[in-house]
Amino acid sequence: MFDFELSKIVLFGVVALVVVGPKELPAALRVAGQVMTKLRRVRSEIQNAANSLMADAAIDREIATLNDAMRVNLALDPATAMRGNLPGAARAPTETEAMEYASPEMQAYLAPLDEAPLAEGEKAPLAS
Repeated sequence: MFDFELSKIVLFGVVALVVVGPKELPAALRVAGQVMTKLRRVRSEIQNAANSLMADAAIDREIATLNDAMRVNLALDPATAMRGNLPGAARAPTETEAMEYASPEMQAYLAPLDEAPLAEGEKAPLAS
């Protein structure tokens, strides 16, 4: 990053010795070293936080992809279909009828992405 040659280092040392003085030079170098250590630590913490955010964003994208792939169609639930085929059982409910009995959270989850979720206490409209 920095191109330090021996002549530049010697020049820097002479200037530091003249400006700071021989008695104060060790303390000044110690403080400069501590500052550099803190700056490296802060840089590594920022880098770790950025890497963590990037990993979280990738996980969020994977979860969204899995969520879209795992959407459940209540009318095609195997348990509902089996109950509908039992003797004396009522017909299996259609998807809109099944949505009427779903919780508001499930209705919001199963609603198409372009539709707004139902408000509290509002029922899903039945299709004709």
